[in-house]
Amino acid sequence: MGRLQMLGLAGSKITARGISHLVKALPLCPQLKEVSFRDNQLSDQVVLNIVEVLPHLPRLRKLDLSSNSICVSTLLCLARVAVTCPTVRMLQAREADLIFLLSPPTETTAELQRAPDLQESDGQRKGAQSRSLTLRLQKCQLQVHDAEALIALLQEGPHLEEVDLSGNQLEDEGCRLMAEAASQLHIARKLDLSNNGLSVAGVHCVLRAVSACWTLAELHISLQHKTVIFMFAQEPEEQKGPQERAAFLDSLMLQMPSELPLSSRRMRLTHCGLQEKHLEQLCKALGGSCHLGHLHLDFSGNALGDEGAARLAQLLPGLGALQSLNLSENGLSLDAVLGLVRCFSTLQWLFRLDISFESQHILLRGDKTSRDMWATGSLPDFPAAAKFLGFRQRCIPRSLCLSECPLEPPSLTRLCATLKDCPGPLELQLSCEFLSDQSLETLLDCLPQLPQLSLLQLSQTGLSPKSPFLLANTLSLCPRVKKVDLRSLHHATLHFRSNEEEEGVCCGRFTGCSLSQEHVESLCWLLSKCKDLSQVDLSANLLGDSGLRCLLECLPQVPISGLLDLSHNSISQESALYLLETLPSCPRVREASVNLGSEQSFRIHFSREDQAGKTLRLSECSFRPEHVSRLATGLSKSLQLTELTLTQCCLGQKQLAILLSLVGRPAGLFSLRVQEPWADRARVLSLLEVCAQASGSVTEISISETQQQLCVQLEFPRQEENPEAVALRLAHCDLGAHHSLLVGQLMETCARLQQLSLSQVNLCEDDDASSLLLQSLLLSLSELKTFRLTSSCVSTEGLAHLASGLGHCHHLEELDLSNNQFDEEGTKALMRALEGKWMLKRLDLSHLLLNSSTLALLTHRLSQMTCLQSLRLNRNSIGDVGCCHLSEALRAATSLEELDLSHNQIGDAGVQHLATILPGLPELRKIDLSGNSISSAGGVQLAESLVLCRRLEELMLGCNALGDPTALGLAQELPQHLRVLHLPFSHLGPGGALSLAQALDGSPHLEEISLAENNLAGGVLRFCMELPLLRQIDLVSCKIDNQTAKLLTSSFTSCPALEVILLSWNLLGDEAAAELAQVLPQMGRLKRVDLEKNQITALGAWLLAEGLAQGSSIQVIRLWNNPIPCDMAQHLKSQEPRLDFAFFDNQPQAPWGT
Repeated sequence: MGRLQMLGLAGSKITARGISHLVKALPLCPQLKEVSFRDNQLSDQVVLNIVEVLPHLPRLRKLDLSSNSICVSTLLCLARVAVTCPTVRMLQAREADLIFLLSPPTETTAELQRAPDLQESDGQRKGAQSRSLTLRLQKCQLQVHDAEALIALLQEGPHLEEVDLSGNQLEDEGCRLMAEAASQLHIARKLDLSNNGLSVAGVHCVLRAVSACWTLAELHISLQHKTVIFMFAQEPEEQKGPQERAAFLDSLMLQMPSELPLSSRRMRLTHCGLQEKHLEQLCKALGGSCHLGHLHLDFSGNALGDEGAARLAQLLPGLGALQSLNLSENGLSLDAVLGLVRCFSTLQWLFRLDISFESQHILLRGDKTSRDMWATGSLPDFPAAAKFLGFRQRCIPRSLCLSECPLEPPSLTRLCATLKDCPGPLELQLSCEFLSDQSLETLLDCLPQLPQLSLLQLSQTGLSPKSPFLLANTLSLCPRVKKVDLRSLHHATLHFRSNEEEEGVCCGRFTGCSLSQEHVESLCWLLSKCKDLSQVDLSANLLGDSGLRCLLECLPQVPISGLLDLSHNSISQESALYLLETLPSCPRVREASVNLGSEQSFRIHFSREDQAGKTLRLSECSFRPEHVSRLATGLSKSLQLTELTLTQCCLGQKQLAILLSLVGRPAGLFSLRVQEPWADRARVLSLLEVCAQASGSVTEISISETQQQLCVQLEFPRQEENPEAVALRLAHCDLGAHHSLLVGQLMETCARLQQLSLSQVNLCEDDDASSLLLQSLLLSLSELKTFRLTSSCVSTEGLAHLASGLGHCHHLEELDLSNNQFDEEGTKALMRALEGKWMLKRLDLSHLLLNSSTLALLTHRLSQMTCLQSLRLNRNSIGDVGCCHLSEALRAATSLEELDLSHNQIGDAGVQHLATILPGLPELRKIDLSGNSISSAGGVQLAESLVLCRRLEELMLGCNALGDPTALGLAQELPQHLRVLHLPFSHLGPGGALSLAQALDGSPHLEEISLAENNLAGGVLRFCMELPLLRQIDLVSCKIDNQTAKLLTSSFTSCPALEVILLSWNLLGDEAAAELAQVLPQMGRLKRVDLEKNQITALGAWLLAEGLAQGSSIQVIRLWNNPIPCDMAQHLKSQEPRLDFAFFDNQPQAPWGT
């Protein structure tokens, strides 16, 4: 029977003699996996004989000896077998059950055929190396002396996974002995002594006994439930490697309060009937545990009462720094609960006190987010993180959360009196079913007594309709209040300035408070008493048109310097029109916007001082024809309104023409911008016909079909054109009768036109009628200074018409023909039209294909443009030869300030010619040669030339193979007025980049720097002196590691104006994140940090979130594609929405009130 795997002899009434023979035969069955002698009335000695064969059954997995009436002494002998036999992994005895579970070693067939003594020695050797034993002796009538024997036995055995002695008769002494031995038994997971007759007196003994056990993670004792359970953590030398430790960190961040890191220790003494008289002994016993870990203490479900709570408050300082203390369900009165608030003054570790009075939930907690992680050694340790946490510890506010509590005036007075001595900053969060006006007044009256208060929050608390007025009054009565936020009469928050902050602006938000017309005057009177009111939010109320009218009438009395939000107040076109009509009486209004569509927004922006120009934006207002005259009247009277935007307001071309004809003003400029769906279908001809109806002189016209937009600027009063001169010019126009009449109107209306812009228009669809009309119009525009035709479709014949018209615009100062695709003939016609344009200051021909012939025409015309200030020839395929001719043509352009020759395939030969003429351009402020084919040879000569450009402010040379020689040349003497330096992907190494950084250090004008996609590996980029105006630094993909980032990050504090930091695609880890987290609170203007594709883990992201929480103005930190698990990223984002882990940039809005 050598292949026998299972032998079942349950209930077989086998005799001792039969067992003797069977024991001798069992080693001959090496394949046996399971043997059962269940229910055989075997004697103790027979059972002991059976287990002797265990070392000789190498494949055995289970031996069942249940229901055989074994005595306690035999059970202890079986326990010895379990300890000594290398294959036993569990002995389970519970009343009649007795089972051995084994884990046979993995062996080859050849090994199984060896001698039994060799097999046994091998098995013992393997067991000594890796075995852990679970021992469950439940309800076995074990007593104190048995516990002593068991301890002696287990001390010589293997590592123990679990020891379960529940349901025995150990009583106080046996439990104490087991607790004392726990530290020596190397139990990996659990020791269960439940239901062993432990008493209250025994609890003290167990606590003292276990105080020296370093591996104890949790002790739960509940006498009511007869529970005594010890949970253990791994010893330090057994903890896992770096990767598993990092995984542990990720899991730590997601833990609930009941799930603690292994370095913490929890003592749960719940439902033990503990009273005040037991506390002193308990605290003495607990004193030994406090130095071993961060103690979480749970006294919930006891009978401490008021006296116990008071006594415990006296004893707590002797326990050292706890992590938490749970006093729930202890029958505390409101007085006793409020008395616990004094602990903020006596316990340095206490940062949060959570009290739910009705449910008797009372929890005292330390700083729950950091948990002193680095002090425990359970997480990575580096100086920046420790320094940051030290800073954070000093800044973190203490928090009192009191809910389900009757907040009557006497209780609130007593609470505030108790809080007076608490250290700050302090956050007070209150919640009850309803807070009366009297209680709210009492609370607000106490605010001046609490100078350390940083936040007062009333959450899920019903407030009366009078509460908005009481809260609004605090803005003037309490100067420390900087923000009042009331939502839906159920959530109120007051933010306070610290004592170090000077008095400044304040904000008030009263949303969803059912405010109507009858409340407006009272609220405005209260707000008028504020010294400096930055923002007021009255959105989602019931103002309606009448309430909004009343508010606008009261507006001059309210000293708002920022924003008034009246969105979602059930308003109609009436309110939009009334806003327009009241603008003259609101001198400090800077801008107003109304959207009556699904957005339902109504916002008014103010300035501190009166401004001459105001802007009004009206969207989706669905104006009807009868509204046009009223709109025109309002525009005619609002003389300070200089710009109006109408977006999808249902104004057709006819209504727009009527509006333009009705608007009249005594003097000044007025701009009208209209965005309507019909604008992308309307021809240029018809849009110009609308402009011709204007009552003022049209000085600017801008048409964009794809943006569905028409912009017109009018000047009042209109200067009438001489009819004879109009007739004379019309005589030269080859147009039909209707078009001649239109041109006549345009000549009168647009006689003073200075700017004509056409973007993304189609001039081919009406047989070049639009081009002819533009030609005729251009012939008459003696004052035209700017003409733009970009990204448009024009036929060759149409270009000829336009070129003819442009040829007569002798006062033209700006010409923009960029982003068009004209053929060679059309381009030549336009180049010829440049003849005589000696007054031209700005010329943009980007994306036009310039071949040798058209470039020759252009260079000839350029040589005559001595007033030229800006020349943009971006992506024109100029090449080296073209650059040489162009350089010669620019020698006379001594007024040139901007030169853009980017992406033109210019190499060293071309740039060397250009370098020779640059010193002769004394006004040059900006040069862009990005994306060409310049190597270090051309770059060095260019650098030598640029040194002589004393007024240079913007230098862009990226995407060229410039190398370190060019960087070193530039660094010799950078222009002193340099504002922008862009050198991305320029083949720079650490030496070149660092030389530039040293040259830029302390530059008073520098605003932007980009060294992206260069190699800074091993280099240390830092700034020692202040860069007062630096707004953006781009170091994407520069191989920056933690060490490099350390000094770089410290430099950021020398850049007070910094708004954007780009560090994506580098080698930054948690240490760099810690360094950055330290400086975030010091950077008041920083808005964006990009850290995508780095090596930042959940720890680094958490540190950044903590840095943001210290008061940063940052709007987003991008962390896409860092090694952070998705669930962790979601958790961190829920805690700090400004952390963005998405692929697409979902930048959140800046917090309200900033």
